[in-house]
Amino acid sequence: MPKGSFWSDTFEQLAELGKTTVKQSTQAVKQTFNPVKILEKAVKPANNQSGDKGVEKPEGGNKQNQRHTPLDLEKLQQRYQNQDKAKADMLRNRLFQLVKSGEEKVLQEKKQELLEKKRKEEWEKAEKKKRAQEAANQTPAEVPHGKERRSIFSPKKVAKREQAEVKPASGKQ
Repeated sequence: MPKGSFWSDTFEQLAELGKTTVKQSTQAVKQTFNPVKILEKAVKPANNQSGDKGVEKPEGGNKQNQRHTPLDLEKLQQRYQNQDKAKADMLRNRLFQLVKSGEEKVLQEKKQELLEKKRKEEWEKAEKKKRAQEAANQTPAEVPHGKERRSIFSPKKVAKREQAEVKPASGKQ
């Protein structure tokens, strides 16, 4: 291999590569920015021409070439709705239980309050009775004696009796 042939072959290969690259890039730009095709896609998006090499059809081709299975959106939507219904039912039941337990708690508190009031009233009555009994025991009650007996003799008679009787004409003789 002479030196000149190596360099000349390399330059020829680069020149050919450049030419093919320019041709391919211009064709790609034409396909990408072709205003007629853009308008056709905008007007009729379902009618893609089979001449488009850059755009692949998702439904086109054999099923063997497809790498994924198509999604059944209705089934997915139904599943999500069922899950949402289950969650809503669960939350509804939980809310119902919370309300029910809250009502029971309120009723229990009312019963407790009523019992406390009754106990307090009974205790107050018992205290009043105790106080009344203690007050009655502390002050000695005067026992009714009835009429006091007075002496049979009246005070006038007693005074007269005490005086000695003196007769003027009587004496020792």
